[in-house]
This record gives sequence, structure tokens and C-alpha cells, in this order.
Amino acid sequence: MITRKRIGLLFATAALGSVAIVPTAAVASDAGSVGTRGEYGCNYTSATPEISLGSQGKAVKQAQCLLKHWRFSVGPSGVDGDFGKDTRKAVIKFQQKYCNLKDDGIVGKNTWRALKNPGC
Repeated sequence: MITRKRIGLLFATAALGSVAIVPTAAVASDAGSVGTRGEYGCNYTSATPEISLGSQGKAVKQAQCLLKHWRFSVGPSGVDGDFGKDTRKAVIKFQQKYCNLKDDGIVGKNTWRALKNPGC
């Protein structure tokens, strides 16, 4: 629906001889609804619960996406929502590299903060 409106706006302004700048702040989430872009293009959830080996769900997907953004491999399955051994390894490597974090493989308050802003 939004895409149709943007295309219609583009054609309408092109016909008038001007150029349209169409905002791109809204993106479709994997559920099909429209949301706003999250940190670094990751838009699975804004929740930041403590997650660790065995955790599953949107928060894990968010952490995996952020880890991938910072170029840490979360394994061959990619962003799948399962906090397995590859995701744990990625978290530990991230914790060792940024913000003098405790490298325990658990994504808690401080690790979430660093994932969203590794400038600490």
C-alpha cells in the first residue's frame, strides 16, 4: 500500500516536472506489518532481555542481526532466532573487542548497550 502511494507520488511529481524525495523510514517487518527501521537496519524487537545459550525468539534475532552488522559471524544458519554455540562464540568475540565487557557469552544490559553503540 505504501509502495503504491510512493510510486503514485513519484509519477505525479514527475508529470509536473519536479523531483520527489520519498522518505524511506518505514520498512516492512518479517510479520508483514510496517514498522520503523531499528538500529543498523535490525528491526526484530526493541526489547533487551538477558539472553544466552538456549534462548530463542525475536530478542535473539535482534542480537544476531546486530552482531552481523558489526561483522561477527553467528554461524551458517544466520539470523534464525536460536542462540546456539555459534551465536555464543560471536557474543564472546564481540565482548572481548568492545567496551571492556565481561566475556561470558551472555547478552545482558551492558552487551545490549554496546551492540547498539560500540563506542560505549
